[in-house]
Amino acid sequence: MTAAVGDALLDAIVARDYGAIEACFADDARFDVLTPKRLREHRSAAEAAERYYAWLEPLERFEVLERGAEVVADRVRVRYLFRGRDPKSGWQLNEHTGYAAVEDSRIVAMTLTCAGFRPISEPA
Repeated sequence: MTAAVGDALLDAIVARDYGAIEACFADDARFDVLTPKRLREHRSAAEAAERYYAWLEPLERFEVLERGAEVVADRVRVRYLFRGRDPKSGWQLNEHTGYAAVEDSRIVAMTLTCAGFRPISEPA
């Protein structure tokens, strides 16, 4: 097992390329996301891409500050820290960490934790 699909997912997130995000997931992938307010359960690659669209597309400015993908036993860990400017809420910081089961170079299941969009001062 390699972390290649994790790196591909990170590249797609950085580019906000939702088609490429969808392509990282198997068609019937399970994508469970624990946010500070609720658990979101998605059951397809398209739904996973829609979740990323909902998070990232509203941001006028978007920058990934840290990122990494690595194998942890039989899973691929994906972690990234990003900031963005929401037109209504201002500058925010968020971090996601996910653990993915991979088959045939695609994510078949991922559980991801989300720190939530945390308000920050405008970056210098």
